[in-house]
Amino acid sequence: MEFLILIAVFGLMMWMMSRGAKKQRQAAIDLRNSLEVGQQVMTASGFYGTIVDIDGDVITIESTPGVETMWKREAIASVTEPPFAVEDEEELVEEDEVATVSVPDDASSLTSAPGVVGETERPAAETDLATDEPADRTGDEPDERRA
Repeated sequence: MEFLILIAVFGLMMWMMSRGAKKQRQAAIDLRNSLEVGQQVMTASGFYGTIVDIDGDVITIESTPGVETMWKREAIASVTEPPFAVEDEEELVEEDEVATVSVPDDASSLTSAPGVVGETERPAAETDLATDEPADRTGDEPDERRA
C-alpha cells in the first residue's frame, strides 16, 4: 500500500512539472502564429527588428531602413519594443540637412594652420637631429652574460 502511495505522489509531481512546460510551449506557439507585418520583434538570439513580410515559416525582419534579414518563425522569441530609441527616417533627413560638411577629395587642397610647422619648414636643428644616430643608452651595450 505504501508503495502505491509513493508511485501516485511521484506521478502527480511528474504531471505537474510537465504541465508547466506544456503551457509555455503552447504560449510560444500561439505567439508565433499571431505574428503580423509591422510588429516589433526580438529573436531568440537578441536581434531586434520589424516584421516586413511573412511567407509561411519564413519571416523577413528589417533591423534598420533597407536592411532585411530572413528568419524561421521558430526563431522569434517575443513581440517587444527595442530597448533603445528608434529614429524615424524623417528625423534622419532633418539632421542631415542641418549638419552638412564639405570634405575635399584630396589632401592637397588643405592648408596648415598658422604656427604649425610642416615637413618642409623644419628648423635646421631638428633636421640635424633627425639624421643623427640615436645616442647610446645604458642597456644598449652587449651583455657579457649573454655572449
